[in-house]
Amino acid sequence: MDLGYALIVLSMTKTLKIITLASAATFLLSACGGSTTSQDSTAPETEVSESTTVAFSPISGLPGGNGGPVAVVKIDNVNPGRPQWGISAADMIFVEEVEAGLTRIAAVYNSTLPNKVGPVRSARISDLEIMEQFGTPLFAFSGAQQKFLPLIDQANLINGSHGLNGKYYSRQTDKNAPYNLTVDLGALAGALPGISGAKDMGWTFSDVAATGGTATNSFSVKWPASRVGGEWDGANNAFVIALDGKPASDAVTNQPLFAKNIIVQYVEQLEDSGFQDKNGNKTPLIESVGSGEAIIMRDGQRFEATWTRAMASSSTTYTVGATNYVFAPGQTWVLYVPKTYAVTFDPETSPTPGS
Repeated sequence: MDLGYALIVLSMTKTLKIITLASAATFLLSACGGSTTSQDSTAPETEVSESTTVAFSPISGLPGGNGGPVAVVKIDNVNPGRPQWGISAADMIFVEEVEAGLTRIAAVYNSTLPNKVGPVRSARISDLEIMEQFGTPLFAFSGAQQKFLPLIDQANLINGSHGLNGKYYSRQTDKNAPYNLTVDLGALAGALPGISGAKDMGWTFSDVAATGGTATNSFSVKWPASRVGGEWDGANNAFVIALDGKPASDAVTNQPLFAKNIIVQYVEQLEDSGFQDKNGNKTPLIESVGSGEAIIMRDGQRFEATWTRAMASSSTTYTVGATNYVFAPGQTWVLYVPKTYAVTFDPETSPTPGS
Protein backbone atom coordinates (compact mmCIF):
# COMPACT_ATOMS: atom_id res chain seq x y z
CA MET A 1 0.00 0.00 0.00
CA ASP A 2 2.74 2.43 0.97
CA LEU A 3 4.74 1.83 -2.26
CA GLY A 4 1.76 2.84 -4.36
CA TYR A 5 1.43 6.07 -2.45
CA ALA A 6 5.08 7.08 -2.46
CA LEU A 7 6.07 9.96 -4.77
CA ILE A 8 9.17 10.83 -6.83
CA VAL A 9 9.58 14.48 -7.70
CA LEU A 10 9.55 15.07 -11.47
CA SER A 11 11.72 18.00 -12.54
CA MET A 12 9.67 20.37 -14.66
CA THR A 13 10.73 23.81 -15.89
CA LYS A 14 7.72 24.88 -17.96
CA THR A 15 4.44 23.62 -16.60
CA LEU A 16 0.99 25.12 -16.39
CA LYS A 17 0.31 23.98 -12.85
CA ILE A 18 2.83 23.13 -10.13
CA ILE A 19 1.81 23.34 -6.50
CA THR A 20 4.94 23.69 -4.38
CA LEU A 21 5.49 23.65 -0.63
CA ALA A 22 8.70 23.02 1.29
CA SER A 23 9.40 19.38 2.20
CA ALA A 24 12.41 17.19 2.75
CA ALA A 25 10.73 14.12 1.30
CA THR A 26 10.30 13.12 -2.36
CA PHE A 27 7.18 11.60 -3.79
CA LEU A 28 6.06 9.33 -6.67
CA LEU A 29 3.04 10.67 -8.56
CA SER A 30 0.43 8.20 -9.68
CA ALA A 31 -0.05 9.81 -13.08
CA CYS A 32 1.99 11.85 -15.53
CA GLY A 33 2.49 15.21 -13.84
CA GLY A 34 4.43 16.37 -10.87
CA SER A 35 4.91 18.46 -7.83
CA THR A 36 8.17 19.95 -6.78
CA THR A 37 9.39 20.42 -3.23
CA SER A 38 11.88 22.83 -1.79
CA GLN A 39 13.67 23.10 1.54
CA ASP A 40 14.29 26.85 1.39
CA SER A 41 12.15 29.31 3.34
CA THR A 42 10.81 31.25 0.38
CA ALA A 43 7.08 31.59 -0.03
CA PRO A 44 5.39 28.76 -1.96
CA GLU A 45 4.30 29.70 -5.44
CA THR A 46 2.51 28.08 -8.35
CA GLU A 47 3.92 28.72 -11.81
CA VAL A 48 1.13 29.48 -14.24
CA SER A 49 3.25 31.04 -16.99
CA GLU A 50 6.82 32.08 -17.55
CA SER A 51 6.11 35.58 -16.22
CA THR A 52 3.21 35.19 -13.76
CA THR A 53 3.16 33.46 -10.37
CA VAL A 54 0.32 32.86 -7.95
CA ALA A 55 0.92 32.42 -4.23
CA PHE A 56 -0.74 29.54 -2.41
CA SER A 57 -1.57 29.04 1.26
CA PRO A 58 0.96 26.77 3.00
CA ILE A 59 -1.90 25.48 5.15
CA SER A 60 -4.24 24.28 2.40
CA GLY A 61 -2.52 24.68 -0.96
CA LEU A 62 -5.37 26.98 -2.01
CA PRO A 63 -4.78 30.26 -3.86
CA GLY A 64 -4.20 33.21 -1.54
CA GLY A 65 -3.07 33.57 2.03
CA ASN A 66 0.64 33.14 1.47
CA GLY A 67 2.29 35.49 3.95
CA GLY A 68 -1.15 36.72 5.03
CA PRO A 69 -2.61 36.45 8.51
CA VAL A 70 -3.67 33.18 10.11
CA ALA A 71 -6.88 33.26 12.12
CA VAL A 72 -8.46 30.59 14.31
CA VAL A 73 -12.16 30.75 15.20
CA LYS A 74 -13.81 28.69 17.92
CA ILE A 75 -17.06 27.37 16.42
CA ASP A 76 -19.91 25.40 17.94
CA ASN A 77 -20.69 21.89 16.73
CA VAL A 78 -24.13 21.07 18.11
CA ASN A 79 -27.47 20.98 16.30
CA PRO A 80 -28.79 24.40 17.48
CA GLY A 81 -25.72 26.05 15.94
CA ARG A 82 -25.96 24.35 12.55
CA PRO A 83 -25.53 25.07 9.76
CA GLN A 84 -22.45 27.04 10.72
CA TRP A 85 -21.55 30.27 8.92
CA GLY A 86 -18.39 30.48 6.80
CA ILE A 87 -17.06 27.07 7.75
CA SER A 88 -16.52 25.97 4.14
CA ALA A 89 -13.96 28.77 3.68
CA ALA A 90 -11.64 27.40 6.40
CA ASP A 91 -8.31 25.91 5.35
CA MET A 92 -8.30 23.43 8.25
CA ILE A 93 -10.93 22.19 10.68
CA PHE A 94 -9.87 20.68 14.01
CA VAL A 95 -12.54 18.73 15.89
CA GLU A 96 -11.89 18.33 19.61
CA GLU A 97 -13.85 16.83 22.47
CA VAL A 98 -15.20 19.19 25.12
CA GLU A 99 -17.48 18.57 28.10
CA ALA A 100 -20.08 15.78 28.27
CA GLY A 101 -18.66 14.03 25.21
CA LEU A 102 -19.61 16.85 22.82
CA THR A 103 -17.21 18.40 20.32
CA ARG A 104 -16.30 21.88 19.17
CA ILE A 105 -14.38 23.12 16.17
CA ALA A 106 -11.24 25.20 15.86
CA ALA A 107 -11.36 26.48 12.28
CA VAL A 108 -8.14 27.83 10.75
CA TYR A 109 -8.39 30.54 8.07
CA ASN A 110 -5.64 31.84 5.84
CA SER A 111 -6.43 31.70 2.11
CA THR A 112 -9.56 33.77 2.76
CA LEU A 113 -10.94 35.68 5.76
CA PRO A 114 -14.76 35.69 5.48
CA ASN A 115 -16.95 38.48 6.81
CA LYS A 116 -19.32 36.07 8.55
CA VAL A 117 -18.00 33.10 10.57
CA GLY A 118 -19.72 31.33 13.44
CA PRO A 119 -21.44 30.53 15.64
CA VAL A 120 -18.49 31.75 17.68
CA ARG A 121 -18.25 30.09 21.09
CA SER A 122 -15.95 30.02 24.10
CA ALA A 123 -12.36 28.81 24.16
CA ARG A 124 -11.03 25.57 25.64
CA ILE A 125 -7.66 24.62 27.09
CA SER A 126 -6.76 22.31 24.17
CA ASP A 127 -7.01 25.23 21.75
CA LEU A 128 -3.81 26.83 23.00
CA GLU A 129 -1.53 23.94 22.09
CA ILE A 130 -3.30 23.31 18.78
CA MET A 131 -2.86 26.94 17.69
CA GLU A 132 0.79 27.39 18.57
CA GLN A 133 1.97 25.51 15.48
CA PHE A 134 0.63 28.41 13.40
CA GLY A 135 2.90 31.03 15.00
CA THR A 136 0.99 33.91 16.55
CA PRO A 137 -2.49 33.54 15.06
CA LEU A 138 -5.53 35.69 15.61
CA PHE A 139 -7.90 33.85 17.97
CA ALA A 140 -11.60 34.72 17.69
CA PHE A 141 -13.78 33.36 20.51
CA SER A 142 -16.73 34.46 22.58
CA GLY A 143 -15.24 34.14 26.07
CA ALA A 144 -13.72 31.68 28.52
CA GLN A 145 -13.82 30.64 32.16
CA GLN A 146 -12.44 33.31 34.44
CA LYS A 147 -9.50 31.19 35.60
CA PHE A 148 -8.66 30.31 31.99
CA LEU A 149 -8.35 33.92 30.84
CA PRO A 150 -4.80 34.42 32.25
CA LEU A 151 -3.60 31.42 30.23
CA ILE A 152 -5.02 32.98 27.07
CA ASP A 153 -3.27 36.26 27.92
CA GLN A 154 0.04 34.39 28.27
CA ALA A 155 -0.38 32.33 25.11
CA ASN A 156 1.33 33.03 21.81
CA LEU A 157 -1.73 34.48 20.06
CA ILE A 158 -3.55 37.70 19.30
CA ASN A 159 -6.68 37.96 21.43
CA GLY A 160 -9.59 38.68 19.11
CA SER A 161 -12.32 37.81 21.59
CA HIS A 162 -15.86 39.17 21.46
CA GLY A 163 -15.37 40.79 24.84
CA LEU A 164 -12.43 42.90 23.63
CA ASN A 165 -13.52 43.48 20.04
CA GLY A 166 -17.30 43.55 20.11
CA LYS A 167 -17.75 45.89 17.13
CA TYR A 168 -16.49 43.16 14.78
CA TYR A 169 -19.10 40.67 16.00
CA SER A 170 -22.82 40.48 15.20
CA ARG A 171 -25.87 38.56 16.43
CA GLN A 172 -27.80 36.85 13.64
CA THR A 173 -31.58 36.72 13.77
CA ASP A 174 -32.16 33.19 12.44
CA LYS A 175 -30.74 31.40 15.50
CA ASN A 176 -31.10 31.91 19.23
CA ALA A 177 -28.27 32.93 21.56
CA PRO A 178 -25.69 31.66 22.23
CA TYR A 179 -25.72 30.02 18.79
CA ASN A 180 -26.03 33.21 16.72
CA LEU A 181 -22.77 35.12 17.25
CA THR A 182 -20.67 35.70 14.12
CA VAL A 183 -17.40 37.53 13.49
CA ASP A 184 -16.22 39.61 10.53
CA LEU A 185 -12.87 37.89 10.35
CA GLY A 186 -11.34 40.09 7.67
CA ALA A 187 -12.19 43.31 9.49
CA LEU A 188 -11.01 41.91 12.84
CA ALA A 189 -7.70 40.75 11.38
CA GLY A 190 -7.19 44.15 9.75
CA ALA A 191 -7.70 45.95 13.04
CA LEU A 192 -5.28 44.00 15.24
CA PRO A 193 -1.49 44.21 14.84
CA GLY A 194 0.99 41.39 15.38
CA ILE A 195 -0.86 38.51 13.72
CA SER A 196 1.47 35.93 12.17
CA GLY A 197 1.63 35.53 8.46
CA ALA A 198 1.20 31.97 7.26
CA LYS A 199 4.48 30.12 7.64
CA ASP A 200 5.89 27.15 5.79
CA MET A 201 4.43 24.12 7.57
CA GLY A 202 6.62 21.64 5.72
CA TRP A 203 3.53 20.26 3.97
CA THR A 204 3.31 19.35 0.30
CA PHE A 205 0.19 19.54 -1.87
CA SER A 206 -0.63 17.87 -5.17
CA ASP A 207 -3.90 17.45 -7.03
CA VAL A 208 -2.60 14.28 -8.69
CA ALA A 209 -4.57 11.39 -7.21
CA ALA A 210 -2.88 9.16 -4.67
CA THR A 211 -2.92 5.39 -5.24
CA GLY A 212 -2.32 2.21 -3.26
CA GLY A 213 -4.67 2.85 -0.35
CA THR A 214 -7.75 0.99 0.83
CA ALA A 215 -10.90 2.04 -1.03
CA THR A 216 -13.17 4.00 1.31
CA ASN A 217 -16.73 4.94 0.48
CA SER A 218 -17.52 6.42 3.88
CA PHE A 219 -16.27 6.81 7.44
CA SER A 220 -17.65 7.60 10.88
CA VAL A 221 -15.87 8.87 13.99
CA LYS A 222 -17.80 8.78 17.27
CA TRP A 223 -17.22 10.65 20.50
CA PRO A 224 -19.53 9.92 23.47
CA ALA A 225 -22.09 12.55 22.34
CA SER A 226 -20.92 13.64 18.90
CA ARG A 227 -20.20 12.17 15.49
CA VAL A 228 -18.39 13.26 12.33
CA GLY A 229 -18.72 11.22 9.18
CA GLY A 230 -18.39 11.55 5.45
CA GLU A 231 -19.15 9.91 2.13
CA TRP A 232 -16.85 9.95 -0.86
CA ASP A 233 -18.16 12.07 -3.74
CA GLY A 234 -16.22 11.25 -6.89
CA ALA A 235 -17.86 14.03 -8.88
CA ASN A 236 -16.50 16.65 -6.47
CA ASN A 237 -13.39 14.62 -5.59
CA ALA A 238 -13.99 15.14 -1.88
CA PHE A 239 -15.68 13.67 1.17
CA VAL A 240 -19.11 15.15 1.89
CA ILE A 241 -19.21 15.84 5.62
CA ALA A 242 -22.03 14.75 7.93
CA LEU A 243 -22.38 15.98 11.53
CA ASP A 244 -24.28 13.79 13.97
CA GLY A 245 -25.56 11.75 11.06
CA LYS A 246 -26.97 14.68 9.07
CA PRO A 247 -25.45 16.21 5.91
CA ALA A 248 -23.57 19.37 6.86
CA SER A 249 -23.70 22.64 4.98
CA ASP A 250 -22.55 26.24 5.18
CA ALA A 251 -25.21 28.82 6.13
CA VAL A 252 -23.49 31.44 3.95
CA THR A 253 -23.22 29.43 0.73
CA ASN A 254 -26.04 26.93 1.39
CA GLN A 255 -23.71 24.32 -0.08
CA PRO A 256 -22.52 20.99 1.40
CA LEU A 257 -19.24 20.82 3.27
CA PHE A 258 -16.53 19.16 1.19
CA ALA A 259 -13.26 17.95 2.72
CA LYS A 260 -10.34 17.05 0.50
CA ASN A 261 -8.34 15.44 3.32
CA ILE A 262 -9.55 13.68 6.46
CA ILE A 263 -7.07 12.89 9.23
CA VAL A 264 -8.21 10.64 12.07
CA GLN A 265 -5.48 11.46 14.57
CA TYR A 266 -5.28 9.09 17.53
CA VAL A 267 -4.24 11.07 20.61
CA GLU A 268 -3.83 10.73 24.33
CA GLN A 269 -6.52 12.67 26.16
CA LEU A 270 -6.70 13.61 29.82
CA GLU A 271 -10.29 13.46 30.99
CA ASP A 272 -9.83 16.20 33.59
CA SER A 273 -7.83 19.26 32.58
CA GLY A 274 -8.68 21.11 35.78
CA PHE A 275 -11.49 23.00 34.07
CA GLN A 276 -15.20 22.22 33.88
CA ASP A 277 -18.45 23.67 32.58
CA LYS A 278 -21.18 25.27 34.70
CA ASN A 279 -22.85 21.87 35.14
CA GLY A 280 -19.70 20.31 36.57
CA ASN A 281 -18.76 18.34 33.45
CA LYS A 282 -14.98 18.00 33.19
CA THR A 283 -13.11 19.58 30.28
CA PRO A 284 -10.76 17.10 28.57
CA LEU A 285 -7.22 18.02 27.54
CA ILE A 286 -5.99 16.76 24.17
CA GLU A 287 -2.26 16.07 23.87
CA SER A 288 -1.49 17.22 20.34
CA VAL A 289 2.29 17.28 20.89
CA GLY A 290 4.07 13.93 20.65
CA SER A 291 3.53 11.14 18.16
CA GLY A 292 1.05 8.45 17.33
CA GLU A 293 -0.95 6.68 14.69
CA ALA A 294 -3.44 8.09 12.23
CA ILE A 295 -5.69 7.13 9.36
CA ILE A 296 -5.57 9.60 6.48
CA MET A 297 -8.15 9.73 3.70
CA ARG A 298 -8.11 11.37 0.29
CA ASP A 299 -9.19 10.42 -3.24
CA GLY A 300 -11.65 7.85 -1.91
CA GLN A 301 -8.91 5.90 -0.14
CA ARG A 302 -7.44 5.58 3.32
CA PHE A 303 -3.86 5.05 4.42
CA GLU A 304 -2.20 3.94 7.62
CA ALA A 305 -0.06 6.83 8.81
CA THR A 306 1.88 8.25 11.73
CA TRP A 307 1.95 11.77 13.11
CA THR A 308 4.78 13.57 14.90
CA ARG A 309 4.97 16.96 16.56
CA ALA A 310 8.12 17.66 18.54
CA MET A 311 6.91 20.72 20.43
CA ALA A 312 3.99 23.10 20.50
CA SER A 313 5.66 25.54 18.12
CA SER A 314 6.41 22.75 15.62
CA SER A 315 4.20 21.79 12.71
CA THR A 316 2.60 18.37 12.78
CA THR A 317 4.22 15.96 10.33
CA TYR A 318 2.12 13.19 8.81
CA THR A 319 3.87 10.26 7.13
CA VAL A 320 2.60 7.32 5.11
CA GLY A 321 5.25 4.62 5.08
CA ALA A 322 8.60 6.37 4.78
CA THR A 323 7.35 9.52 3.07
CA ASN A 324 5.55 12.66 4.13
CA TYR A 325 1.87 12.67 3.34
CA VAL A 326 0.95 14.66 0.24
CA PHE A 327 -2.20 16.68 0.86
CA ALA A 328 -4.85 17.25 -1.75
CA PRO A 329 -5.25 21.04 -2.15
CA GLY A 330 -8.30 22.13 -0.20
CA GLN A 331 -9.87 21.85 3.21
CA THR A 332 -8.44 19.34 5.69
CA TRP A 333 -10.34 17.99 8.70
CA VAL A 334 -8.29 16.76 11.67
CA LEU A 335 -10.33 14.63 14.06
CA TYR A 336 -8.66 14.18 17.46
CA VAL A 337 -9.74 10.78 18.76
CA PRO A 338 -8.65 8.63 21.72
CA LYS A 339 -7.84 5.08 20.59
CA THR A 340 -10.74 3.66 22.55
CA TYR A 341 -13.36 5.55 20.53
CA ALA A 342 -15.28 4.00 17.64
CA VAL A 343 -13.94 4.71 14.15
CA THR A 344 -15.55 2.79 11.29
CA PHE A 345 -15.12 2.63 7.53
CA ASP A 346 -17.03 1.30 4.56
CA PRO A 347 -15.75 -1.10 3.27
CA GLU A 348 -15.13 -2.45 6.75
CA THR A 349 -11.67 -3.91 6.19
CA SER A 350 -9.67 -1.28 7.95
CA PRO A 351 -6.34 -0.62 9.59
CA THR A 352 -6.64 -0.19 13.34
CA PRO A 353 -4.29 1.42 15.87
CA GLY A 354 -1.47 -0.91 16.86
CA SER A 355 -2.24 -3.52 14.19
